[in-house]
Amino acid sequence: MDDQIYLDERYLSIRWRSVPQILYAEWKGYATSAEFRAALLKRVQAIREHHVVGYVSDARKAKVFVTEDLQWVSEVWLPQVVKAGLKRMAMVTADQGLGKAIIEDVAKEMDNHGLSMRKFNSSLRPRSGRRAAWAARVGAHRVSVG
Repeated sequence: MDDQIYLDERYLSIRWRSVPQILYAEWKGYATSAEFRAALLKRVQAIREHHVVGYVSDARKAKVFVTEDLQWVSEVWLPQVVKAGLKRMAMVTADQGLGKAIIEDVAKEMDNHGLSMRKFNSSLRPRSGRRAAWAARVGAHRVSVG
């Protein structure tokens, strides 16, 4: 099966990569609440269509999210992706700042929903053996982030 683009907007791109069979999202900037939620629902669609178990999100350029959207992620989106079959997620975060703090909070919610979540700063090429093994299961070691 070929690669597939689910979304390519000024704020986010979402792609299915047939090799190594992962869903990959790259935040490019600010999204309105409606754009944010619609984009996350696109991810649910991709997870269902490709039976995705591993997902990589490059959130280094993600901007501030409103509290209501983060609550929506916890109450609506996370249960949907778990039901769709997602098991593992890797996130690339900024080295510092509010975006990183928000991603840390989201990661806790993912753990509460039974998803295995790992965070990486600036690069998806983890150096420790344990992190490298986990990223390999997601397919993260093969994803180039720029």
